[in-house]
Amino acid sequence: MLTPSFRRLLPAACALASALTLAGCGGDGEKSEDNDASAKTSPAEVRLEEACGGVFDKKIAAEAARSGVDRVTPVKSESPAEAAAGLSKETTWGTGHDLCFLENGRGEELMSLDVAWVAHPVPGGDSVRASVGKPIGGSAGSLEVRCGLNERRTGDRYALEFTLRDAVTVSAHSHAKLLIATAKKVTSAMACQKQPQYPAPESVAPAPKPDKYGRVAR
Repeated sequence: MLTPSFRRLLPAACALASALTLAGCGGDGEKSEDNDASAKTSPAEVRLEEACGGVFDKKIAAEAARSGVDRVTPVKSESPAEAAAGLSKETTWGTGHDLCFLENGRGEELMSLDVAWVAHPVPGGDSVRASVGKPIGGSAGSLEVRCGLNERRTGDRYALEFTLRDAVTVSAHSHAKLLIATAKKVTSAMACQKQPQYPAPESVAPAPKPDKYGRVAR
């Protein structure tokens, strides 16, 4: 049975408890909002096959895993359609478009692939020229592609150059696959007067054969 004095104190006690509860909830809410904002601004790690629009197939992912890389952090890059739209409008050469930029959990670059117009045609009048297997500086390979758009942007004067950097060190065959798969996505979204004829990756660099321990030569 409640005494008269306890009845008088009960409303005040409830009010104090309610105030403390609301204050606690408010503090937790602010921290939660801060954590949510931080999570939204920080790129999430994904499996390599999920990065860069799916240009990494299972074999490339397996090669990278043997080097200790199975999850990566994609940094903001342009989609092939966005890059194609920008390249189609440009009237000057040299503006680069990042198509794939991957980091590890420490913020170190693992791999990147970009494209830009260069002020020369594909050598020999070819549709495509691939250069892999002989790294120059930080480049692991490049792909020059003929894509004439109009009288100002002709295939006889300009080419698209896709450049790959690779700190994971997958094989030259994988480099060829990445360059060709990415270039196909970009040029298919462009009004090239004549669509490029891409070679098979095997003709650019043969697929590496694993040794008896399952290791693949780079």
